[in-house]
Amino acid sequence: MADYRKRREGLLRFLDERGLDGVLLISYENRRWFAGFTGSLGYLLVTRGGAFMVVDMRYTTQARQQAEGVEIIEYRADRLGAVAKMILGCGVKRLALEACMTLDEYFVLKDRLGGVELSCEQEYFTELRMVKDAEEIQAIRSAIECAETAFGQTVRMMRIGMTEKDIADEFSYRACKAGADKLAFDTIVGSGPRGALAHAFPTGRVIENGDMVVCDLGVFMDGYCSDMTRTVLFGDVSPEHMRIFRLVQESQDAAFAAVRPGVRAIDVENAHRVPFLRENLDNYALRGLGHGIGVEIHECPRVQIGNERTVLSPGMVFTLEPGLYFPGDCGVRTEDDVLVTENGAENLSHTPHEIHVG
Repeated sequence: MADYRKRREGLLRFLDERGLDGVLLISYENRRWFAGFTGSLGYLLVTRGGAFMVVDMRYTTQARQQAEGVEIIEYRADRLGAVAKMILGCGVKRLALEACMTLDEYFVLKDRLGGVELSCEQEYFTELRMVKDAEEIQAIRSAIECAETAFGQTVRMMRIGMTEKDIADEFSYRACKAGADKLAFDTIVGSGPRGALAHAFPTGRVIENGDMVVCDLGVFMDGYCSDMTRTVLFGDVSPEHMRIFRLVQESQDAAFAAVRPGVRAIDVENAHRVPFLRENLDNYALRGLGHGIGVEIHECPRVQIGNERTVLSPGMVFTLEPGLYFPGDCGVRTEDDVLVTENGAENLSHTPHEIHVG
């Protein structure tokens, strides 16, 4: 079991740093990470005096079983009225709201709270989740293993003449059979020219001889995500397309070699661009190399241009996913999940990067 009380100590530091009395968390991910509650609705208030959560009667018993050290408050009507009463009852005068709150809720709650000073925050909370403990790392390993098992089974039935949607549907079925709770995101499949669409949704396009097919997939399992991309080579791929394919792999290898504790995230991002710059192809790459994975599919650390602040530490898990995208022609991306270790890095993904079909 995670030590949720210890995790909430980070929120108390946040209150001290900002001169606040409380923080209200509403997202599934933060309610789960800071309190252990897996219900679909709840309002978690953390103050120096304790932790409190408003839920409706669907979740009262579940919340009391799951939310360690949290006082559960049940409402039967006027949800935001109950939340406001909880906040005011704790004597909160300055409150931080999780920035994903909808405007509908924000304006109603603001009106109910009267003179309480409100601010919004999001990044700080994801940064508290940035370094994973041993149990989180194991959960991510399990999610990766599940996705790779399903993808390996899907690869074995791939063939020229099937559609993008055939691949996505097969992976979805096989992932659930392998133990996934659900997909971590909508599977991306882009074949031939559609591979240049970085987030291509699967269509009925028939895969042809010579196509490169970008397959980006992941699962959500026991609260944690995995994320992997392989560009599958179908039939007789042209020499120029193979050159692009191998250049992207060279880029990922350069990025992985740069990962170690004490290195800035932006230095890893810079390392992956060296092969692209050498070949005058950097304009065909995206502006970011990767993102953290955990309870969310996109979280800190962010390995991207402009992030000069984040320094890598042991326990961080993030993707390395370089790609080149040529509109109207093709796209290539390869993506692995990487763990920063005490002395360097471990690639948590084990599926071969070069996969030929037909």
